[in-house]
Amino acid sequence: MIFTDDYAHEIRVATNLKHLSAEQIADMYKARWGVEVFFRWIKQNLNVPILFGTTKNAVFNQLFAALMTYLVLKWLYVRSKSQVIACKSIPLIRFKECMQANQWQVEWLIAISKILDRYVYLSRLQIPETR
Repeated sequence: MIFTDDYAHEIRVATNLKHLSAEQIADMYKARWGVEVFFRWIKQNLNVPILFGTTKNAVFNQLFAALMTYLVLKWLYVRSKSQVIACKSIPLIRFKECMQANQWQVEWLIAISKILDRYVYLSRLQIPETR
């Protein structure tokens, strides 16, 4: 089967799915590519180079834990970055490396401390009950 797109590139695909049209097969490859891009993002951003389990539940739990960790780090990074002067700014990947190695610049330590102190304070406030 040969596919062509609007840019006149030619793609050859070998398949035994003779009952499907070329467009259906192209859509399947496109969907599969989306899955590959998603897993590449997971490996790069969530630091999940391998999956430890093979069951659906094990994979779900590992990815869920990695995603929660990423979201907390991203939230802390965005909040802290706004309090650090531009010349001391670092990209998110460097922020994660500093977090893992516990090697912070003073400006980042101060910003992170302020953010965490504020949210610890807010978490201790008593919320009045409503009836």
